[in-house]
Amino acid sequence: MEAARVLPVWAGKEKIVQRIRENDTVILVGETGSGKTTQVPQFLLQEGILPSEGQHMIGITQPRRVAATSLARRVAAELGCADPATLKEKQDNDNLPEWVGYSVRFDDRTSRHTRIKFLTDGMLIREILGPSPRKRSKTSENYSKDSMEYPLKRYAVLIIDEAHERSLRTDMVLGLAKRIQRDRRGRIEAGDASVYPLKIVVMSATIDAERFAQFFSHGQPVPILYVTGRQHGVRVYHTESNCQDWTDAAVRTVMQIHVSKPLGDILVFATGQEEIEAMAQSLKLYAAQLDAWGEEQGHESVPAMLIRPLYAALGPSASAAVFAPTPENTRKVVLATNIAETSITIPGVRYVVDSGLVKEKVFSPQTHVETLQVLPVSQSSSLQRAGRAGREGPGECYRLYTREAFQELQPQPTSEIHRTELSGAVLQLYAMGIDPFTFDWMEPPATSLLHEAVLQLAELGAVDSRKEAVQLTPLGHRLAALPVMPSYARLLLAAAERGPEVASQARDLVSILSADRGLFVEVSDPEKREAAENARELFVDSSGDHVTMLNALRAYLLAQQHAFQSHSTPAAARQELKMWCQTHAIHERTVRNVLAIRKQLSRICVQHGVECADHVVRHATSASSGGEDGDSDSEDDALIVTRNAACLSKDAENSYTELLQCLGMGRLSHVALRQSDGSFRRIAGGQSFKLHPTCVLHPSRHGARGVSHDTVQAIVFEELVMTSQTFARTVSKLEPVWLQSLLAAA
Repeated sequence: MEAARVLPVWAGKEKIVQRIRENDTVILVGETGSGKTTQVPQFLLQEGILPSEGQHMIGITQPRRVAATSLARRVAAELGCADPATLKEKQDNDNLPEWVGYSVRFDDRTSRHTRIKFLTDGMLIREILGPSPRKRSKTSENYSKDSMEYPLKRYAVLIIDEAHERSLRTDMVLGLAKRIQRDRRGRIEAGDASVYPLKIVVMSATIDAERFAQFFSHGQPVPILYVTGRQHGVRVYHTESNCQDWTDAAVRTVMQIHVSKPLGDILVFATGQEEIEAMAQSLKLYAAQLDAWGEEQGHESVPAMLIRPLYAALGPSASAAVFAPTPENTRKVVLATNIAETSITIPGVRYVVDSGLVKEKVFSPQTHVETLQVLPVSQSSSLQRAGRAGREGPGECYRLYTREAFQELQPQPTSEIHRTELSGAVLQLYAMGIDPFTFDWMEPPATSLLHEAVLQLAELGAVDSRKEAVQLTPLGHRLAALPVMPSYARLLLAAAERGPEVASQARDLVSILSADRGLFVEVSDPEKREAAENARELFVDSSGDHVTMLNALRAYLLAQQHAFQSHSTPAAARQELKMWCQTHAIHERTVRNVLAIRKQLSRICVQHGVECADHVVRHATSASSGGEDGDSDSEDDALIVTRNAACLSKDAENSYTELLQCLGMGRLSHVALRQSDGSFRRIAGGQSFKLHPTCVLHPSRHGARGVSHDTVQAIVFEELVMTSQTFARTVSKLEPVWLQSLLAAA
């Protein structure tokens, strides 16, 4: 805590607390590194801002799960509280207070003692929606006013952090929080003593403060507070020409800095996990040769290089390693996505390498599909990235693009609400009894995007758009209650109609698809790629990627069962599972993430009448999930597969026919037909694309485990990726006869 007192935000502690006491809403603008996110919740807790009655909390929303988990753990450490990653549901910690917790999708680390809760924007929306949304009348504009219950009842203060990012969910949270705040104030003025006011603090590193103040004004002025950060000078370098291969340029720049510049950590802004892991592998190879290079150059010693990745799919412990102090005579190299722009502050960074790129999903109403694209950053983001090098002293930023390219960048990033698919958000609003066309958006989306979302929901059977006012169907209410994408929820419910066995398969598949990254390791090294592909051949199914991934998961579960039956100690069993994953080129951390999601989905399926057929056992030890990383529940479930050695038997593929039939239900926009040139063309929208080389059905894998690309006439895909060409990923074939029923149901 003493170290935290030197943060700039401490200079304004009294004024910040006073303004929040006196006002329903406060806008707090502070640069990254000023301490606003970690210190303000502590200020409010210590100064008694929470009502003495009840179990009220301070909520802090974050756009990303990595930020929510890492910030919660840091605040807990500063307050001397139990590590939230170790908290288990319905368990009390006898040694340390449990005042700080976090909640991200499929992972709730809070207890009845929680007073400071970090959570993603999506989880807050899920809390507002409730576990079982009730059907509301189309005229209902308030949340159950006549009820003693009201949304976010335990929250006395809601801090909406990183508001400048303007993610879709952040925009939803802003509008919903304003609505709830106004509703509570109205009930208090009407004499309802059971209601406490909701105080809102909007925080950001770069923000249009006046615009946010006006949005929350309710006719009253909203105070704006500014916290000055610690910013030293940063010298910016540009390339003389644009890079053809930015990953190679980034690796070379890092090595050049390492061998020629004084010690200080390096932060590299990359586009995504795949690129980060490829660069990490290259840097490790170079780092292994540093001593030999130093001797050759006559240097007495060359500092060691410590490579640390940072992206959304990492668990809490792996993410925490980024913030650990750098060892003596060592340079830490952090390879990060844009999460490191403003969401978190990494200590020790003196050098920044900026790719100038960001990976974003972009929805096109013309093609009715969302594609993952690598796009140039904005000037604002570029400046934020450079600023990371000047937090603790003078720094340097190396931009892998020209000065002219910087001048051509758009000034500000495009708000996500203008470029993303809105069906999930629209479904949630309808489930709350809110018309998305009249909802109080911070910045309303284009009407065409809202209409497209309604059409997609109608395709799923979630809404009835034939009437004058769009209404949620009974199926729509069930879809909204499931914490997965609407299309995945539709798959679950469609599978449930086919019986418990198909429902179990669908639940496992949705768990895999909902994970932060794929099950299989994508090896960039050509020498190792062939070995990895050969290792995966055991799981390949001729139908495509969906069943192949199920085969891998269920094989892991059999290996898990064998490991814990064969070894007397959990550590030995964990080691066997780790080696099994390495042998079969499977991400061990991803499997644990999938199992954690699967466990939560199993509970949710029971709550919503989706009966699954598998038998579930609980291991008595946390070791069953490799729980030393704190990324999944210690009581992880294991599926006992009895059908002829699970899906590793070729005879098992017929048992997935009904699941494959369900994949296309309500998703014609994700169904495509094969063209004469071997490419595919979507039924809806007519867009043409090729299969990604990693797909089981790709022509390069012809003949593997019975796969025949020539016999594939129709497919269903999960996503399109746009690089130099458009590729489909996670693809399975559909029988042409199935299309008739899909078209008839549309």
